[in-house]
Amino acid sequence: MRLITTKELRTLSIATRHHHLINSRLAILRYADEYGFKGAARRFGLDRKTVRTWHRRWVASGPAGLVPRHPRTRRRRISEEAVRLIEHARRDLHFGAMRTRFWLDRVHHIRVAAATIRRVCRDLGYPPIRRTGPRRPRQPLLFSKDHPGDCVQVDVKEVKVAGKKCFQYTALDDCTRYRVLRLYPRKYHGTSLEFLATIRQMLPFPIRKVQVDNGTEFPLAFALAVQEAGIRLRHIKPRRPEQNGKVERSHRIDEEEFWSRATFDEFTSATQALRAWEHQYNHDRFSMALQGLTPAEKLATCLSPLNPSSPPTPCTHTGAAA
Repeated sequence: MRLITTKELRTLSIATRHHHLINSRLAILRYADEYGFKGAARRFGLDRKTVRTWHRRWVASGPAGLVPRHPRTRRRRISEEAVRLIEHARRDLHFGAMRTRFWLDRVHHIRVAAATIRRVCRDLGYPPIRRTGPRRPRQPLLFSKDHPGDCVQVDVKEVKVAGKKCFQYTALDDCTRYRVLRLYPRKYHGTSLEFLATIRQMLPFPIRKVQVDNGTEFPLAFALAVQEAGIRLRHIKPRRPEQNGKVERSHRIDEEEFWSRATFDEFTSATQALRAWEHQYNHDRFSMALQGLTPAEKLATCLSPLNPSSPPTPCTHTGAAA
């Protein structure tokens, strides 16, 4: 059993790219003639069945039997369109792998595994999305209220706009994660009362309870205004921000996906951008806590007349997120 020259291989109509591979396999078979299939497999780090298969094909078909049988180009795991959409989701929408998976499936009807999305982002040169703060221990499973308006968590986040302190007031419905966001230059009872009137107007369901921390921006005047509106007020325990955990978690999302990605030169532009972000959060951003639904979709599910868990009290006023 001798090696075959390139000229001989060309006369057999065997592609040039296979010439070296065929002669390599012939060299292994020649070694197997002297030391057996087991010896050749051990010497070249192959499986004995592989060496035997090559020998059988050589006997049956000659050099053509040693040509690789796998296709020259293998089918891509995902399409070019999917790669383009994954890059758009990572670069422009700042989505992670799981949220990109929901977005591709529900908006573009393309199913791609999260691991594949991570691989594509890595191949495109995008680093993994990092947390803005230290990793916290995994918290126990959080329970959500059954009906919209059963509990609306309210909190205040300090931000910087044009180098000055401003305050983002946030109201988040415990059941649907539907939010109302407003930006104020000051944090005191006056802005808290104004925000209370805003959320009563903007939330598309009646509010039964408001939950706040013990900050000075929620004094007795705020409690009296809540009581006068026929709403229950609950203060969380001192130094226990985890009791307002859902709205606190939403503030981290605001920092990662909104405030850290934009700078504002004036208060008005920041206010307008925050209203646009509120609409995106409520209507476009898929929530992992809601099994891939947006807060607006979750709200529609809860208010559906076919849903047996819908609250008995009908919605008395409507409001759209700005």
